[in-house]
Amino acid sequence: MDAKEADGWYDTALPKPPVPSLESTLDRYLEYAAVVAVGQKASLAATHDAARNFVRQATPLQEQLLEISEKSLNWATKFWLPEMYMRVRMPTPVNSNPGYIFPKVKFESKEDHLKYTALLTRGLLQYKNLIDTKQISREKGTGAQKLQMCMEQYDRVLSSYREPGVGEDTQIRKQKTHEGNEHVLVMCRNQTFVLHTRINGGLLPFADLEHQLKKIEEISLINQNNATKIGACGVGPRDEAAIFWQEMLTVEQNSKSYEWVKSALFVVCLDMEDPVDYGANDTANVAEKEKEFILRGYHTLTGHGSQVFGLNRWYDATIQLVVSSSGVNGLCIEHSTAEGIVIINMAESAIRFAQQYFKSKMVWNDVRNVHPKSLTWHFSENARKLLTKQTATFDELANELELEVLIFDEFGKDSIKKWNVSPDGFIQLILQLAHYKTHGHLVSTYESASVRRFGCGRVDNIRANTQEALEWVTAMTSKTTSREKKLELFKAAVQKQVKVTLENISGYGIDNHLCALFCLAREREEVTGEEIPSLFMDPLWSEVMRFPLSTSQVTTSLDIPDCYLTYGAVVRDGYGCPYNIQPRRILFAPTAFKNDRRTDLQHFKKSLSAALRDVKQLLSN
Repeated sequence: MDAKEADGWYDTALPKPPVPSLESTLDRYLEYAAVVAVGQKASLAATHDAARNFVRQATPLQEQLLEISEKSLNWATKFWLPEMYMRVRMPTPVNSNPGYIFPKVKFESKEDHLKYTALLTRGLLQYKNLIDTKQISREKGTGAQKLQMCMEQYDRVLSSYREPGVGEDTQIRKQKTHEGNEHVLVMCRNQTFVLHTRINGGLLPFADLEHQLKKIEEISLINQNNATKIGACGVGPRDEAAIFWQEMLTVEQNSKSYEWVKSALFVVCLDMEDPVDYGANDTANVAEKEKEFILRGYHTLTGHGSQVFGLNRWYDATIQLVVSSSGVNGLCIEHSTAEGIVIINMAESAIRFAQQYFKSKMVWNDVRNVHPKSLTWHFSENARKLLTKQTATFDELANELELEVLIFDEFGKDSIKKWNVSPDGFIQLILQLAHYKTHGHLVSTYESASVRRFGCGRVDNIRANTQEALEWVTAMTSKTTSREKKLELFKAAVQKQVKVTLENISGYGIDNHLCALFCLAREREEVTGEEIPSLFMDPLWSEVMRFPLSTSQVTTSLDIPDCYLTYGAVVRDGYGCPYNIQPRRILFAPTAFKNDRRTDLQHFKKSLSAALRDVKQLLSN
């Protein structure tokens, strides 16, 4: 890549997102509200009354938004990031942080464990080097136009940190240091260490990383009985995490240690002496494999709770590389910085590097005299109480998380394409049918839609709970509706799903627009006392804007099998459901909260399988 190409990696000429019209957004909002109202058995009268006044009430807000759009690189991200992440006060584990589970590795010894960890670490560091020197190919969209994508998230993924604050968190952007010194944070036996990765601009060789990891493991073993579980610092509600740090940072040594943490590229979590039996081997059947996938998912998301590895973590870091002595490994991700595809591309590069050299007999010499640094912390009595309180919240979340995995191997993307259906649209309708089979109604559904064709673009929301989807799922569960009618309604639902998808990726979705208008209305009320538009106060608004079904397509490379991504439901009475559509199978990783009787994850999983078979039968004849 020449200098000119490198300069264009973050193309400032990428278009700004458009601002949809009030009328267009309102019309589509009312479509979704009507579907939600059916499930809520709610009247739409008040909603339509509010809608009649909305354009008049919101016009000043729209004019203000148009002014902001002229001055901002991306008006949507400006409002979306605080509302989606920074102002949310719930704990980030389970509620917000997804887990990307890597293929399990067989370790014969502690040396294998440390070697593979060092290789993955080196793989991530090399990928960052490619980012810093702009050597990663510019991404293009998958559509017919092959539009260039904004690469800004790549620049952020290993240079950002989420710092808790009272009322609102802060996303810290670290200075680029690839020409100076760099380090990562290592968690081992609930202790914190600095592992040096670059000195005076030079990336340390693999042998130095492995040497430092060995030293860290040795020191942590000696001190394991004296360790206060500092990893609990970010596992509770965000205000509690912020108050903890206010208390801690009155001590100068804590401030110094905290700066080392915040400036780390990422975190390596060395999980030693894993007590969990993960079961499945190479000859396991599908049910056994699903069980093993589930256990690996729990390990990556929660570390099996505070008494196992759950606090051998640092949840405010964007990337936590988790590697267990059992061979379970993956990433726990703080999601405010980047979307899944960016992180998966980086992770797959590291996995390939580690797999290439793990069984190699190559001797890694050239160990410099580089030693890791142990970070020290001083805790007041109040700080310890705050840690204990956060730990209790975390364990409640970890215990309530219910994760399932469905490996559906009866067909996959190849068959769906033969039926002339968009694979993603197909699965979104499957999810609607599965929810309807489980609960008898549809709910607001979230599917992230990349808007990286715009500068600094993140996502908008493809809502699959359309009127067309409702008519189709109703017909599919009816014993009197003909196959021809079901097929007709399916085609209409697919066409609507394609239309909604195109609207969103083109910048004309409704969620970012409504989010911005709502934020501006709230700010105006605080400053002037002027009333918020009545649509935002309508009881149905809160139901339309919450997501009991939160979904995303997660595509991984076929040369790295048995990996998947999962995350918790975003509301207590809902499901999280990422999915991976492969050529001959489809993998789902749905979640819910065990203690909420409004959900039934086992029933939902069975409904997914049943829905897939029903639609196959519908399309195959």
